[in-house]
Amino acid sequence: MATVTAIGDVHGCSSELVDLICEGNATADEIIFLGDLFDRTPYVEGDEAVLEIIQMAQEQPDLMDTSKVTVLRGNHEDMLIRAIEAGPESDWYELWESNGGDAAFYELACDHLDWLKSLPLYAIRGNYLFVHAGVRPGIPLEQQKESDLLWIREQFIDEPDHGLPYIIVHGHTIVNEIDITDNRINLDTGCFHTGNLSFMRFDYAKP
Repeated sequence: MATVTAIGDVHGCSSELVDLICEGNATADEIIFLGDLFDRTPYVEGDEAVLEIIQMAQEQPDLMDTSKVTVLRGNHEDMLIRAIEAGPESDWYELWESNGGDAAFYELACDHLDWLKSLPLYAIRGNYLFVHAGVRPGIPLEQQKESDLLWIREQFIDEPDHGLPYIIVHGHTIVNEIDITDNRINLDTGCFHTGNLSFMRFDYAKP
């Protein structure tokens, strides 16, 4: 058996992330961040701190008591990528900033564009599918649109059967507490305004 700890939307909550790490709650064979590491941070230079922590953990995963750290792309990483590629005078930059993007973080983020673009859209571990927003019900995984994996809400949340052979672990849609149904688990508890950075550990059989 292998273990993975999934961590919900961080949104620049560097203090809560440090507490989670220091308390040893994330301990597992692998840690998966579900995207939206940045934007809406409640702290000065919170995004900068989160970026440093995450990249250090990927390079030295033992710092988080794990063997591997996987970071998925969220819609906020996607907006940031597009804002960088289009430039600070673009509509994409305006969209990113209006959704909580910190102009002071932009220049540093530009230096990490390749890393941002390398972030995968989903990860499959056993019978769990980890993804930022969810999936469009009734569509095979290989036919899912990137925009749905990053942005979908009601069409996924309100559909009791998404049609895929996985329990889907996701964030993106804020809930008051971890939301668990038969075939999905939502770990986004709105840390940037609640101070609650949610996580959950999963066991699965290695192939």
